[in-house]
Amino acid sequence: MSWYAEAGPDSDVIISSRVRLARNLETLPFPHRMSRDQAREAASLISERFFDGDESLKKDYLVLELDEMSQEDQMALVEKRLISEELVVAKQYHKVMIRRDESVSIMINEEDHIRIQSMRPGLDLEAAYRAAETAAIRLEEQLPIAYSDTYGFLTACPTNTGTGMRSSVMAHLPALTMSGVMRQVAESLAKMGFVVRGLYGEHSKSQGNLYQISNQLTLGSSETELISDLKQMLQQIIEQERHNRRVLHEQSALLLENRVMRAYGILRHARLMPSEEAFALLSDLRLGIALGIIDQVKTEDINRMQSAIGPASIQKAHGRLMTPEERDQARAETIRSLLNQ
Repeated sequence: MSWYAEAGPDSDVIISSRVRLARNLETLPFPHRMSRDQAREAASLISERFFDGDESLKKDYLVLELDEMSQEDQMALVEKRLISEELVVAKQYHKVMIRRDESVSIMINEEDHIRIQSMRPGLDLEAAYRAAETAAIRLEEQLPIAYSDTYGFLTACPTNTGTGMRSSVMAHLPALTMSGVMRQVAESLAKMGFVVRGLYGEHSKSQGNLYQISNQLTLGSSETELISDLKQMLQQIIEQERHNRRVLHEQSALLLENRVMRAYGILRHARLMPSEEAFALLSDLRLGIALGIIDQVKTEDINRMQSAIGPASIQKAHGRLMTPEERDQARAETIRSLLNQ
């Protein structure tokens, strides 16, 4: 089942967990150094070998050639967080293999030859790692993977060398943001070796008080250690966020409840809904669910809405390019429909 279709551990704060594994072919240069012929060779070799001799895998995975997809369809995958924006930009024989339940994506010819990612709802990094590792082992058995006994898995970016793993979560931190301490929290995490980014990762900004928090370096630590360190830190963030939520509610109960119910009313009745406003209102609604202010909506409902209301997702659902106003109208209709189910 897709990560956004169910709730997971600590899902009042941690929306989803993701583990990404980077691997490269030892027989070819890194993607940024490859010719078009080499990129074609890499794409064909990886996708063919992954399925070689296993008919069940062919049924489990959908193979998408990004070169054959429209820009809107590609960006819709980004908005659902099934692929990275870097894969869209890559251009040279970039493709992705996605499990039909959307739990695992294998990106080909991104920054590395292979980027495996697995996502799970809530704080469940161990399950995400197991799923990604299963796909990685399959590829390592079938392909000549670049590996050094000294450094570990070799990657295009030195910060990924070692395990080749980047573990991250998407966290909803409205109370820390409203309290004005989010910048301080991000700076403290940076000193500890963690990175705080926006909704879609590097170079993106936070929308709807959603932040991506990940480990920064992989060299010198095992996968288990990296996940354990991240989880230990996240437990502190979760407790800080919950504490700040309680304080906000105790100090300004009427104002906070009004904010949540006003957001609910606007989302249920608005006829035009810009993307940024939608994410802000859904953040208020998500906070209201966590504090027990509103029970007509579930966390999973918010996840579904946020995965469906990006500009590209809206246009893909309607099968055509739209003006900004048409997108805002369609977004409002989508939200109303999902809230009134």
